[in-house]
Amino acid sequence: MGVELKTHKMLWGRSGNRCAMLDCRIELVMDILETDDESLIGEECHIVARKPNGPRGDENFDKEKLDKYNNLVLMCRNHHKVIDDNPDAYPIEKLHQIKQDHESWVKNQLTIYDAEKQKDEELYATYIDIWMKYIDLDNWKNWTSDLLSADDPRITIEILNKLDELREWLFSRIWSNRYSELEKAFENFRLILQDFLNLFKEHAKKSGEWYYTEKFYKLEWHKDQEVYRQLSKQHTFHVLLVEDLVIELTRATNYICKLVRKYIDSSFRLKEGLTLIEIGPFIDMSWKQYRVQYTEDDLEKEYLYKNLKIFKEDRITRDYCRGVGVSEKDEKFLQHYYS
Repeated sequence: MGVELKTHKMLWGRSGNRCAMLDCRIELVMDILETDDESLIGEECHIVARKPNGPRGDENFDKEKLDKYNNLVLMCRNHHKVIDDNPDAYPIEKLHQIKQDHESWVKNQLTIYDAEKQKDEELYATYIDIWMKYIDLDNWKNWTSDLLSADDPRITIEILNKLDELREWLFSRIWSNRYSELEKAFENFRLILQDFLNLFKEHAKKSGEWYYTEKFYKLEWHKDQEVYRQLSKQHTFHVLLVEDLVIELTRATNYICKLVRKYIDSSFRLKEGLTLIEIGPFIDMSWKQYRVQYTEDDLEKEYLYKNLKIFKEDRITRDYCRGVGVSEKDEKFLQHYYS
């Protein structure tokens, strides 16, 4: 499962970004990019080892608690090695005491410690962890590729239900107003999500474990082929707009992650990198990956995403889009459709 952002924020913030060992307390950094001295990189050390045969390992210890705050202590690289090489000298009880004493020292001695700021950032981290679970961020490219599958956008009932829950959850959040830029980024995500869900459901059909976009132009035989062609264009316009909203959601996701690094945790998802999308199959049956982000020009605008009507016009200005025009009758769309 790994250490959640909230746990990470609690551990680092409450320890003052310092090694917990009394005779050390050296200031630490989160990532190799922040220093040219590897010994200064902080390590989140397990008090009870993750593996039963590890230092202070316990096969009866609740596995759900292994990566929780109470089972972690922040150490420099050197002292992490010391406590793990000498588990008898540093048993579980002693490490808990070292951690407790160090955090008390941070609160009482470090003038830079801001309890209110720490409280607010832990709340942000809680929300971010929950948001990540709702959108299954680690598998974003996999499940969104089903929505970006040419002419056949689809999504599992389970994921669609989670996104529905997320829409309401985001709308009901109580924010601290400390980092308004980050809060606006979540509101931007919510607005896009809301329009995506409403649009996708307009022509969604349930089948087994899936919702898929119905080919409504094929539901009946059209004696007048012009009617068939018009409905076909309407379907294509709808599909491309659904795809562009999925792509816009990806931009919004990358923007949130960028601001989390700015305000909450500078190392957040650096290892994973940008959230990507995969689109296909194209005519040659290939699938292509894309990285999409808001550009500097996008970020200078009054808003990133306001509503679906404006997005139909704005999407062509983004770094990548699938469709153009405001309707299937739009001249821009017709040129795109027949090209």
